[in-house]
Amino acid sequence: MMNSRYRPLVPALIMAICCISTLIFWLKGTTNEAGAPVDYVLNAKHYGAFVATGATLASFFFLRRYFKYFFALTFLLGVLGLINFTLSEVNFYIAFGSLQIGSSPTLAIIGLVTFFLYPKRITTKLSALIKPSEEKIARAQQEEIAAFKERFSKKTAEELSQIVMANALVPSALIAARELLRESK
Repeated sequence: MMNSRYRPLVPALIMAICCISTLIFWLKGTTNEAGAPVDYVLNAKHYGAFVATGATLASFFFLRRYFKYFFALTFLLGVLGLINFTLSEVNFYIAFGSLQIGSSPTLAIIGLVTFFLYPKRITTKLSALIKPSEEKIARAQQEEIAAFKERFSKKTAEELSQIVMANALVPSALIAARELLRESK
């Protein structure tokens, strides 16, 4: 089992390996399938990836409490396509009409590795972001009860009693009917 102290470093090391391989291919120069030499040119996205990955690795050793923020920023910059860890820009896109959301396969692998290293932690954080707060739930329920009260306001006490005794409506409707019954007494 991997030492838990160095476990967070695994995804960042994958980024570093991609950056190092990019530098090696750029320095070495490679050939295409036909055997002709290909001149690779590094651009600002590559330099950005080198700096971001270096800063992420340095933060692991020198600013440990900020490592997750450096890693998240580096990952986000890569997902947004602002930096590139590999020599070629291979991206896959999901299109929603004219909106295209793209990512590189390298970042998809890094994301999966990170998720498999910390499934509980990531799932908890994501569900906390998605799940509505208790206040929002209570407010929505109160609004629903108020809407049912308005709908039931013209009903007689006998009709409201029948609604409550039938117990066939949604809980908010039953609460509204009970409250209207209490108010009418």
